[in-house]
Amino acid sequence: MLKLNTIDYNKIIDAICYVKGMGRHESLKISKNRECRYVLFLLLKKYKFGDVESIYKKFLILNKRTANYGFKKAEEQFFINKEFREMYFEIERVLGEGK
Repeated sequence: MLKLNTIDYNKIIDAICYVKGMGRHESLKISKNRECRYVLFLLLKKYKFGDVESIYKKFLILNKRTANYGFKKAEEQFFINKEFREMYFEIERVLGEGK
């Protein structure tokens, strides 16, 4: 099961949708939007939602190499892109509030 403490996969998706101004029905846009996907990868890694292999299967990523590349790029974006960091911390804040 994808759970750690009170944060689960659905709460992360809801928080990303809330911050990006999308409705829950538009959550498929997360996988298409590179920044949203990178934030999702970082949050899944932070809350330990399984290994890379299980994550790439859930998001229909072609292989483990592509998933590892996505995680690497997500970490790079976090360190070099101020707007990306702000979005990440805003989503963290929303998760902390339990919205």
